[in-house]
Amino acid sequence: MALNTSNIYGNITIYDNVIFKIVGSTALKCYGVSSLVSRRISDSLLSLFGKESISKGVKVLTSENKIYIEIYVILKDGVNKEAVIDSLKSSITYNVEYITGMIVKSVNVHVVGVRL
Repeated sequence: MALNTSNIYGNITIYDNVIFKIVGSTALKCYGVSSLVSRRISDSLLSLFGKESISKGVKVLTSENKIYIEIYVILKDGVNKEAVIDSLKSSITYNVEYITGMIVKSVNVHVVGVRL
């Protein structure tokens, strides 16, 4: 799936893999996030063979030049859950909009667990 838009410079196509990379790297740099969690069996099977999926823990839906993001994370123990989620949402929104020039309509953060 790809997101297409056009501006004064021409037509631009941004593939979902690019957004996966941006979201994943932003999330892992965010304070309080321990790791991303796979929500698909195929990603879990890839990790057994030593290969990581580019989309691990990230779902992206693009519709009408808007981006909808869902991310599944494990937080570190002792952090303020609400503060980390708010920081994660704003960081992901900023980075995706800055790099792609597209509008992020929503970022849903699902906390799957806490790592001690």
